[in-house]
This record gives sequence, C-alpha cells and structure tokens, in this order.
Amino acid sequence: MNPKVSSTTSTASASKPKEYFYFLDALRGVAALWVVLFHAPLDERIALLTSSLPHWLVVGVFEWGGLGVAIFFVLSGFVIAHSLREAKIDLSYFGRFSLRRLARLTPPYYVSIVVALAFAFLSSHVKGEAFAPGKEPLSFPRLLTHLFYLQDIFRLPQINEVYWTLCIEVQFYLIFCALLGLAQWLNSSWNLRYARSVVFVPAAVLAALFPIGLLGDNSRPFFFLPLWYGFLLGVFAYWSWRDKLKPILFYSYSALLLAAGVVKSTQFTIGCVIVAVLILEVARANRMQVWLKWRGLQFLGHISYSLYLTHSAIYGAAFFLGIKLLHNSAFSQGFSLLLGIIASVGFAALMWELVEKPSINLSQKVKLVKKKGVIRV
Repeated sequence: MNPKVSSTTSTASASKPKEYFYFLDALRGVAALWVVLFHAPLDERIALLTSSLPHWLVVGVFEWGGLGVAIFFVLSGFVIAHSLREAKIDLSYFGRFSLRRLARLTPPYYVSIVVALAFAFLSSHVKGEAFAPGKEPLSFPRLLTHLFYLQDIFRLPQINEVYWTLCIEVQFYLIFCALLGLAQWLNSSWNLRYARSVVFVPAAVLAALFPIGLLGDNSRPFFFLPLWYGFLLGVFAYWSWRDKLKPILFYSYSALLLAAGVVKSTQFTIGCVIVAVLILEVARANRMQVWLKWRGLQFLGHISYSLYLTHSAIYGAAFFLGIKLLHNSAFSQGFSLLLGIIASVGFAALMWELVEKPSINLSQKVKLVKKKGVIRV
C-alpha cells in the first residue's frame, strides 16, 4: 500500500531539524508484513497448516491481515497533511507535487510489474499453462492502463492483486492536494475565514456516507470515494495534533465512523479509526520519534513499499518449490510460508537499495517551489 510515503520532510528553514516519525515507519512495516501474511492462505496454500493452529491465531495473523491496508491509508493521510502543512498550492505547485509523487512511486511500481510478469511467464512454462498474469490473459490495454494507474477505472484485471490500493492512493494524493489548494484560493480570493471547513466538511460528510451505508460501500472500489474516510482520518488526526482542527471534532467524526463500523461489522472501518486515534494519541504524547524505534521494525518500514509490491510473486514461487520438494503437508506448508516470507523480505531489501533509493533521489530533484527559503515537501 501503501502505498509508502516518506515520513521525512524538509522544513521552511534550513536551521530547523528534519522531523522523522519512527513510529509511523514501524506501523508501516507492521502493515506490510500483515498483508504478506494475509495473502498466505490464498488457493488453500496453508490449509493443512492453519487447520492445526488455534482459530484465534489464524484469524489474528492471517484473516485480519487485510487491515494492513487500513493502516497504509491512514498513514498516507497523516503524512501527506504533514508534507503540505505550509505549501502554497496553485496549478504550478499541483503539477510539481503530482510529478514528485509519481517519481517516488512509479519506478518501484514498474519494476514490480516486470517481476510479476516474469514470474507469471515462468509459472506458465513450468506448469505448462497459458501465460495469464493475475489469472487473465495479458493485453495491450491492460498493460497500458497499469502504467498510468488506471486499470481500476477501466475495470481491467490487476496484474498483481495488490495494485488496486496503489491506484486508490494516487487518487487520494491528487484529490487532497487539489482540495487544499481550493481552500487556499477561497481564503485568498474571497476572504473566507473558514475556507478549509467549507471545503473539507462536505468532503468528510460525503466520505462518511459510504461506511454508514447510505451510499454503496464496496471493499474493492475502482475510485477513491468509498475509502476516502480512511485517508481523511489520517489528515484530521494530523490537523488535530497541529491545532488546525479541534480534537473534539476529530473524535466525533471517529466515533461516528466507529459506530458505523460496529453496526455494519466492517473491520476495515474499525481498523482505520483505531489507527487514526492511536497515531494522534502518540503524537500528542510527543512519542512519534521514540516509540517502536526498533531496528527490525524500522527495516521493515523502509522496505515496506517494495515488500508490498512484490511479495505475491515471490510467495507463489516459494510455495511451488516447497510443496514440490517436500510434498503437501502441514510441515511443508509451514516451511514454504517461512521460505516465502524470508525470500520476499530479502527481495524487497534488494529492491529498496537498487530501485527505491534512486526513485527517492529522483523525486527530490523535483522542486515544489522556485523561491529560496520556502518549504519543500
């Protein structure tokens, strides 16, 4: 998911130290690993293993792993709000912001597409089956829309199932930047004192209509609105921390969504609320740069984007080899699971060094402002 967004941002003055939110990176690492575990039971790959484990353990470790996406969405809202906290947004800024986001996200994404296609080709050759990445034949429109994060909009099958969240996240970033720019324009052009409220209160109300059930709620939407509330919870948590939003309003909105999640038994909504409240409370306790500053979690946080993008293909190969060598049993499934996790983490670490770091450097070359002494995101 993550969809990873860097927690490090430049400040308005060179004399100010950079803020690095270790707690957020740790959460990002947990989210990525949880999603990896969530995908382990696909195609009954660990059915024999899970049947021998306590039910509560299977539910918490594997079945609830999809909540890692909820963590990613809330984190993205919090960090993007932090990144744009002092930005003066106009059309030029919006263009450079979009370019910078894409420069950060796209190289690893493109590499993961190549990896997914390569493993799908190898799988088809070894198994003597038709080449069908994502269990569907590859076509030029399908590949082209993937390159522009548009496959969901055109309702074309994903090459890799995790890509749907990336498509939604890109929409989150662009829509939020545009709305924030609109609020600033209303404030400067019409002297609206509460311009931000004029823009974001309707946005928050509209977003809440989906988890409440007044508008159709689809856990796998093709556009951002049904899951917009998760991103906004992160934004509102940040604004509450920075005294841009009264905490009572954040907690009231969170309570509304939590009630909707409980009534409709929507784990994703409940997860988003819990994560947003947790982040705000940790931030208010001034522990963002202290809590969970463990080397292992920080390492997982750094590689989380690559791990999220590539683990499905690596997993498939690990399970195929493990079962092939040891035959199908609870032991072989457990071995294959461990092999898949280790191989996925190792590949993600390599991808972080060779692809993600250069993409971060590339994105930082896109200056968001031209004047010196003004904040750069």
